[in-house]
Amino acid sequence: MNWLEDFMELAAVRNFSTAAAARHVTQPAFSRRIRALENWIGTELIDRSSYPVRLTGAGETFLESSRELMREIYRVRDECRQQARAGIEAVTFSALHTIALSIFPDLLTAIEERTGPFITRMHATDFYDCVESLALGRCDIAFCYSHELGPPVLQTGQFASKIIRIDPFYLVSKADQEGNPIIDPASWPKNKDIPLVAYSSDCFLGKVQSQLMLDMQKAGSSFRATYENSMSEAIKRMILAGKGIGWLPESAAVREIEQNELCIIDRKPTEVSLNVLAIRRQGVGSATQERFWSNLRGL
Repeated sequence: MNWLEDFMELAAVRNFSTAAAARHVTQPAFSRRIRALENWIGTELIDRSSYPVRLTGAGETFLESSRELMREIYRVRDECRQQARAGIEAVTFSALHTIALSIFPDLLTAIEERTGPFITRMHATDFYDCVESLALGRCDIAFCYSHELGPPVLQTGQFASKIIRIDPFYLVSKADQEGNPIIDPASWPKNKDIPLVAYSSDCFLGKVQSQLMLDMQKAGSSFRATYENSMSEAIKRMILAGKGIGWLPESAAVREIEQNELCIIDRKPTEVSLNVLAIRRQGVGSATQERFWSNLRGL
């Protein structure tokens, strides 16, 4: 379905960058998905030699069939949803892994103490898939981070949002028996790279991390990545194993900091405050969704 909707968007605007922005994905990811569709069909659908791009003869044929297929798919989906609403309604969420693991359970408990229980479904994923899930109607509410150093987040137009929490983003190290960092950039030899447990450069926290690293590099620090992952939980495990320093949201590390397993390195220069956003589409949702949203308190 994603491939079909990508193709129809590209056919409408005839520009990869514009279509990717409309589909809330990066242009490289969008291009890969169009190429995956063409591989599945077995022939090129887009003539990339012209500007703006054009559909090939096969592309023109496939476009009409795609529209018919999507209309039928959404008709069947709506019919199934109407049948499901006759029973118990669930609220469907999409969230970044860190938020799904470290913030959402306590948030849900706090809301249920005021309103009674909910049936919930959670899809833990990366930033771009989280935003795309909301835009395409695959979830009712999305939870993601927002910060000026990261990629932009949907907060206007057809979307409504609430900042529900501030989550500080700390540079941390494994702590020794005295509670001091085993790796401290302030005392690290200037001629040696600091071992870093790093986020993947294409994830949200990776983009924030990259800017913080640049700031430290300007001050004379240099880094050597020893491990890379897009999930905070994986980053934390490797820092605890002594593989390097790294950045973690407070929500993912608070227990280990309190138990002196991790310690924060030099709070002020290396810390940023991440907004935790709850985002939904404008308009009236199900009664269950509206009950959850109305009791979701913003800062």
